[in-house]
Amino acid sequence: MKKNGEQVNVHGNMRVLAAQAKAVSNSQAGKAESRIVIAVIGEDRPGIMAGVTGVLAKVDANILDVSQTIMSDLFTMVMLVDIKGISVPFFKLKATLEAYGRSSGLSIIVQHEEIFRTMHRI
Repeated sequence: MKKNGEQVNVHGNMRVLAAQAKAVSNSQAGKAESRIVIAVIGEDRPGIMAGVTGVLAKVDANILDVSQTIMSDLFTMVMLVDIKGISVPFFKLKATLEAYGRSSGLSIIVQHEEIFRTMHRI
C-alpha cells in the first residue's frame, strides 16, 4: 500500500494490530463466545472511531476495551466487544461492519474472541 508516495508496511501493521488485540483480549474476563474482537486499519481521518462505534451502538453492542493509535498517518484500532445482548445475529453485525469498512476505505476484521485466541496462540 502506498501513502503519500511512501510504501506502507501493511503486514507489519497487521502484526501490531494482532498483538494489540491479543493484549486487549487477555485483559478481560468472561465468556469468549459472547465477545468479539474488531480490528480496524486505514488512513487516518476524523470520524473513524465514531463511525465504527455508531454501528455497534445501533445494535446494542457493549464495548469492553479499545486500543487505538496512529502510525505514520495510519489509523489502527482494536476493540473487544460484548455481543451478548445485540439486537441482530452476529453474522449480520459482521457484514454491516465489513460493509462500513469498505465504504469508508477501511479494513475491518471481525472475529469471535475464541477464534481470535485460537489463531494467535504461540
